[in-house]
Amino acid sequence: MRLARYILGRFLMNLLKVQLAFLLLVFVIDGVEQAQLLSPYNLSGLEVLHMISLRMPQFLMKIFPLVLMLASLTTFVGLSRSSELVVMRAAGQSAIKLLMVPVLATLVIGILATTVFNPIVAATIRRTDALLAAYNVGGQSLVSLGDKGIWLRQGGTESQFVIQADRTSFNGSILFRVNLFEFTLDGSLTRRIQAESARLDKGEWLMRNGTEWRFDYNGPDIATTARPFETLPLATTLTSQEILEKFASPQAVPIWDLPALIDRLTEAGFSSQRQRLFLQSEIARPLLLVAMVLIGAGFSMRHTRFGQTGLMVLIAVFSAFMLYTLKSIAEALGAAYEIPIALAAWGPPTAGILLTMGLLLHLEDG
Repeated sequence: MRLARYILGRFLMNLLKVQLAFLLLVFVIDGVEQAQLLSPYNLSGLEVLHMISLRMPQFLMKIFPLVLMLASLTTFVGLSRSSELVVMRAAGQSAIKLLMVPVLATLVIGILATTVFNPIVAATIRRTDALLAAYNVGGQSLVSLGDKGIWLRQGGTESQFVIQADRTSFNGSILFRVNLFEFTLDGSLTRRIQAESARLDKGEWLMRNGTEWRFDYNGPDIATTARPFETLPLATTLTSQEILEKFASPQAVPIWDLPALIDRLTEAGFSSQRQRLFLQSEIARPLLLVAMVLIGAGFSMRHTRFGQTGLMVLIAVFSAFMLYTLKSIAEALGAAYEIPIALAAWGPPTAGILLTMGLLLHLEDG
């Protein structure tokens, strides 16, 4: 029990050190980038610092597998150099038994990352988007999914447009049963359009088979004129890719709300492939973290008298990047319907664990 606590303490301490190092590195790099991006908008230093701080959790979530691998690598290289690993092995402790402590700790950390830290990251992403919209950074287009269908808002220099539709096409380029409202900058309604459909093409919405109402506030009473139309173009800065990206941003949704979002997207006509893939990837995150810990341990449990410690460290880092690359490729293929979602989400971490365990059983006598 004491040995388990000792290894756990070494592992957690190295994890904290590596995490703090990457936190500082990410803060500096992203801070410089955000300062350059936000400099034209005359924001104060505190506002820029607030924006940078909000972006930190999502970056740390992305690099956390690499952080765990380096923490595992540092822990077992340190135990090997101090000959503590040799003493443990001489006392009858096998390599697999020594690895159980960091592996179990990693499973707990992975479950907490999925169930607790994921909603925190989602909240910071939503808050970042809200601040960017408030600062008018990158335009004022807004896309959301409500109980009554799809809502889109576009801000211009002279007016604001709000579009509501019951559902959309698979790629977000066609809206069905459309209601459009145009407001002045002071909030007065100037036009309303009802149409059977609206197709997004080459910078404009092409409304079909509907009615347009215009409102005139110049007289003592509000004058309303209506006219039917077969086609009516409306300029827009929205693109189908932007609409899809707004809806297909599962990172901004807590994992607990993803199943409901998937159902709503399916009812609205959108593809929920990316959301379902992200949900499975988040559930499989503990296995990915375990695979990273095993990679760090698998190449660092040899005694230093055998030499080539630096080479083994490089191989471990390269293997971790290869696994992460394999995961990204598998997810891209899964999002493109090329391979099943289960294979895309669970295949890379499972393969990493099996290959690393095979390496450990081959190199070690435990």
